[in-house]
Amino acid sequence: MKWSRHWLWLLLLPVLLGLARLRLDVDVLNLLPAGVPAVEGVKLYQQHFANARELILTVRAPEAETAEQAARSLAETLRAATNLTAAATWQPPWLEQPAQAAELVATLWLNQPPEHLQQLAARLAPERLPATLAAVREQLTTSLSPTELGAFGYDPFGFLKLPEGVSGTFATPGQGQELFASTDGRFRLVFVRASGTIANYRECVAWLAAVQERVARWQLSQPAGVVVKFTGGAAFEAEISSGMERDMTGSVGVTSLIIAVLFWLAHRRLAPMLWLLTLLGLILGATLALGGLIFGAINVVSLGFAGILLGLAVDYGVMHYQEALASPEATLPEIRRAVGPSILWAAVTTISAFLVLNLGGMPGLAQLGSLVALGVALTALVMLFVFLPPLFRDREQRRRDQVAAGTYVAGGHTPVVGPAPPVPVRQSVLVYTGTGVLLLLSILLLVRGLPQLDQSPQALRPRNSAAYGALAEIQTHFTRGREPLWLLTTARDEETIAQRLARATPLLERAVSNRFLASFMLPTPLWPHPEHQAANRLTAAQLVSGRGALHAAAAAAGFSTNAGVLANRILDTWQAALATPNVFWPTNETSRWVLEKITAQRNGEFMVVGLVTLAADAPSSPESLARWAGDLERAGFILAGWELLGTSVFQRVQKNLPLVVLPTVGLVLLSLWFAFRRPVEILLSLVVLAVSGLALLAVMRAVGWSWNLLNLMALPLILGSGVDYSIFMQLALRRHHGNLAAAHRSVGRALLLCGGTTMAGLGSLAWSTNTGIASLGAVCAVGIGLNMGISVWLLPIWWRLCVGDSTRAAGSSAAGAPSKLYGPLGWRAALALTRVLPPRIVQAACLAGSRAYWLAARRRREVVVQNLLPVVEGDRARAEQTAARLGDQFARKLVDLWRYESGGSLDGLFGELRGWENYQAAESAGRGVLLLTPHLGNWEFGAPLLAKYGIKMLVITLAEPGAGLTEMRQAARARWGIETFVIGSNPFAFVEIIKRLGDGAKVALLVDRPPAASAVTVELFGRPLAGSMAAAELARASGCALLPVYLPRTSEGYAAHILPPISYDRRALGDREARRALTGQILRAFEPAIRQHPDQWYHFVPLWTPPATAQK
Repeated sequence: MKWSRHWLWLLLLPVLLGLARLRLDVDVLNLLPAGVPAVEGVKLYQQHFANARELILTVRAPEAETAEQAARSLAETLRAATNLTAAATWQPPWLEQPAQAAELVATLWLNQPPEHLQQLAARLAPERLPATLAAVREQLTTSLSPTELGAFGYDPFGFLKLPEGVSGTFATPGQGQELFASTDGRFRLVFVRASGTIANYRECVAWLAAVQERVARWQLSQPAGVVVKFTGGAAFEAEISSGMERDMTGSVGVTSLIIAVLFWLAHRRLAPMLWLLTLLGLILGATLALGGLIFGAINVVSLGFAGILLGLAVDYGVMHYQEALASPEATLPEIRRAVGPSILWAAVTTISAFLVLNLGGMPGLAQLGSLVALGVALTALVMLFVFLPPLFRDREQRRRDQVAAGTYVAGGHTPVVGPAPPVPVRQSVLVYTGTGVLLLLSILLLVRGLPQLDQSPQALRPRNSAAYGALAEIQTHFTRGREPLWLLTTARDEETIAQRLARATPLLERAVSNRFLASFMLPTPLWPHPEHQAANRLTAAQLVSGRGALHAAAAAAGFSTNAGVLANRILDTWQAALATPNVFWPTNETSRWVLEKITAQRNGEFMVVGLVTLAADAPSSPESLARWAGDLERAGFILAGWELLGTSVFQRVQKNLPLVVLPTVGLVLLSLWFAFRRPVEILLSLVVLAVSGLALLAVMRAVGWSWNLLNLMALPLILGSGVDYSIFMQLALRRHHGNLAAAHRSVGRALLLCGGTTMAGLGSLAWSTNTGIASLGAVCAVGIGLNMGISVWLLPIWWRLCVGDSTRAAGSSAAGAPSKLYGPLGWRAALALTRVLPPRIVQAACLAGSRAYWLAARRRREVVVQNLLPVVEGDRARAEQTAARLGDQFARKLVDLWRYESGGSLDGLFGELRGWENYQAAESAGRGVLLLTPHLGNWEFGAPLLAKYGIKMLVITLAEPGAGLTEMRQAARARWGIETFVIGSNPFAFVEIIKRLGDGAKVALLVDRPPAASAVTVELFGRPLAGSMAAAELARASGCALLPVYLPRTSEGYAAHILPPISYDRRALGDREARRALTGQILRAFEPAIRQHPDQWYHFVPLWTPPATAQK
């Protein structure tokens, strides 16, 4: 118990560490492959320009004036909530704070080529300044434009008259309403920033909820036609994270409920249902914790693993539980050995299918696949070793009671299956008709075409998203419905980016003239240009030094003192720039608001973003974009956007799909080979996959589903998970020798329950808020459902048609045949190595090979354990330990036998000889002596041992497997003067032996594994066993002495034991029953020796006769 607690704490440690490391990643872009320029561009934009602290509120009203008043009122309301917002901007900041606009204007002038600022300085030179101001006064008297009148009165020096192209490229102070309002004015934007930092998605959700509540209270005072919606980085993050969190809890809840209902309907037992749900919850939590330990951050989309895992995990528990119910007399280890291989190979294929998602190039799906694979591995262990013990606590005690009472029969719990009954004609007709109809309907539906390929990024977006709906409205009003693309570039210094912007401008202008682009915007005027700033310093200094002259001239021209306010602020900015040794950046609030929309600086690197809008009729495929964007990419820019993202990622997924599907197919084939090792059954499993795949395509076509970025990964999942059902069903059919009813009772009902729960787990994803995950869940659920249905209802009839009842003969012959390693080629090689290598090396190699074979040959190992169970009174643990030692003993016995048959010396191999007097007594009777021995110890050494005493032996043996092995071993015995008599199928073969015994010969015979012709059922260790009646027949015919002999290996060498002769009444042996009784008496004479040396009783084929088939 203490050891178990220590292991429990050891297992809990990584779980606790994983929970401590676990955090949720709500960035949907982390689902996408690395190395795709469009993906990298969108990631850069989202990381640097989509602020999670910023919301965009859209305000729509029936009238422009109402919309403007509502936007202003909303911004003022949110500004008042200082605990929520740091800023709420409803119009260009320079309009609300004109005083701060001067810094931005001054910076624009500094970043222009030197000739532009020199031209301004020339207009304001002392000799030209009066004329300049006079021209402005004349315009004031003649202009009818309110905008011009305001601008001239505020800026008579013309500082706001920026060089041509600057104001057109970027909004200047006094302009910019088009950034906040639609052209008709009825749709407006309000930008809201959080008051503090937002550390995680939960804080983001809480902040958005608080803002929405404040807006809802405000809206009560607004006209009915005012509609407010929310979008922006904070809205997307809150919507995605909270939606996926609901998806996880909802998926887990719905799947758990369906599992409980299906389990209850199938078994009507409360305790196992509650225990199963408890274990599923623990597995889910442990998987999530281990995922945190391995990955640290888990993407919220990857949390879809929870529903999938629950649906898959319950399969193993249900299969194990159903086997326990079907075998009421079996102990839990016996049940585990019966169903364990099926669960093992099902788990291997499922784990492989999900792990292969790591090759698909989609990090999010790779993480989901790894989590499911990890959970399935945990599930297989938990369901095999933890699920059943609390539910069947009486099994072990019942077995101990049976053993103590002497009523236990080893292997008696295994039902004896008779010949499979014929399949009812009606059932066959229904299955064949259903198969034909399924294929015909699928082909007819697919004649119209395969499911479409959706290359849009829609699969990455939430379904029914309010934030995306608001964004779509913004695009409709501001970008004419077509989403602009982003041009991004990064560099470590301002000069490099300035040069890139300069190179990009003519390229984009040419694209506009060619009508490929509708428009573009680059932040060239606002971007700090170190070379221009350095060249403009002298001119700016001249203007700053002439500040007094400017004011004096303005006053002389009749302008008020307000006319010099803007000029003073611009000159102050230039004066600050002159005091800055490096590149000058504007710093006030208005400047920061503008700059953060177009530039970012992190980790010592600068980044800028520009916008390009494709023409309405311009193609948007990656190929067409690549043709004109190649020069931009060579200039250091990345072209990105959601519209471009979907197609680029889809093409990458398509490219990687063979890397996912082909390994899955290989793993499936490998698993099928290890599970069946027969081509027919492997082919049937592949047919199930093919038919279900065809039907899936037909269903998708019928309901209008399409393939997208995420649900393409359903293909390997259906391959890896769906094949489980055909494995389970065919192994059950094989165990029950084609008995359909027995296979359905044992596995069929469980598979229906498993399929239902798996469909529930995968189908629960169909309600996911993420479009791609929802489609992935729906496609997987339908594919798995088709796999399950075909495996349960159609496959058994196909199996009977193709395999029939051949498993009975195949299973019997396979179990009853010696290992394929035992043949002339291997034996000859072993003899050759024994002649040249030292005995210790040969023995070490043989031991290693034996142990490897013991681990790999599961069925052969189980045969040995079953053979030993009656010897150890049904103690399974002891039988397994004895079987393990038996493998080592047999390896040592083989090395000694090869030494003997290769002509080596036997000195030192023999120990004491007991019972020599019994041999002498038998020989003194003057009759032939029939030495009888079981397969105990090294029986071959009896003849050479007696040869040392001058006794010539005749050994009776069966033909060895393979051409030449019998002759090889016969020649080896002949070197010791031992004659070999090979028994075939000739019924007169024993005539020669009878004659020899009548002449007093010494003959050796094995009695515990006879050929069918001389086999008779007797009792040994209380169990029916096929013994050789040849000894009794020879005794009746010749009257020979029957002398039991055995040679076990001991620490002193092989110890020969000669038991007292077995007495019999020769006349009574005329009765067959008497001969059978004598056979049983002979075999039972060895019971004490076998009990003393059970690890040297070498039987590697089934030994005990099933009670129902035992023959007298």
